[in-house]
Amino acid sequence: MRRIMTLILLLFCIATPCGAAGKPVPLPRRIVSLAPAMTEILFTLGLGGRVVGVTSLCDRPAEARRKPTVGGMANPSLEAIVALRPDLVVMTRDGNPKEIAQRLAGLGIATHVFTAARLKDLPAGIRRMGRELGAEKAAGRLAAKLEAAAAGGSVPAGRRKRALFVVWPDPLLAAGSGTIIDDAMQLSGFSNIAADARGTYPRLSLETVLERQPDLIIVGAAGGMQVPLKDMLHRLLMLDAVQRGRVCTVGDALYRPGPRVAEGIAELRRCGGLP
Repeated sequence: MRRIMTLILLLFCIATPCGAAGKPVPLPRRIVSLAPAMTEILFTLGLGGRVVGVTSLCDRPAEARRKPTVGGMANPSLEAIVALRPDLVVMTRDGNPKEIAQRLAGLGIATHVFTAARLKDLPAGIRRMGRELGAEKAAGRLAAKLEAAAAGGSVPAGRRKRALFVVWPDPLLAAGSGTIIDDAMQLSGFSNIAADARGTYPRLSLETVLERQPDLIIVGAAGGMQVPLKDMLHRLLMLDAVQRGRVCTVGDALYRPGPRVAEGIAELRRCGGLP
């Protein structure tokens, strides 16, 4: 009989996280988010009411701007985080210092580290977060939406438009391989001219861009870039893409591995329709 009861308890703990005493672990009620994408995911999953702190960069949705801030992504204040008495701190592997997670663990504060940095890993990362926060259904819906956005037939290499995605115009920083932007470009029928450059966001010379002759220039939205962008395009005026007006501006959806990635893919596909 004892073995049967032990098995039942084990099965229950597989379905519902259990503490050391065999009791269900309570869901976190006070969450601090250390990345804009994580904040967007939390609010999309209907967990905005549990968020008690965010970074100074967390500007979406509008409600997030009214939350107490704990500093930036790279330099959050440990003291400010502790003062908010969080049950859980949500952070990203690539955007937040590893030392912060280690120091929080030393203080007995639980962390959830979001590791998805590529488009193919994003749905699974969202589902995992949903399970940990008790929002499985909402997470499943969001993950399915992203999977649907990424679906579609591939474009043969010979028919792909050569494209440059400009993250910043001066110095010219492009989206390279190993990024969600590059993944979305491939899905949208583009050949990324910076895919073979060193680094995920490589610095390109204007000479390199002229040599590689992109069919399309895609510009990611960023504040204060109007003047340097105008100057960059003037210096690339001999490019056929610039002369023909094949310059397409998109928003910042693909800068964040979150709910708006589907919008970013749709924007890229609209850019691909330019004559």
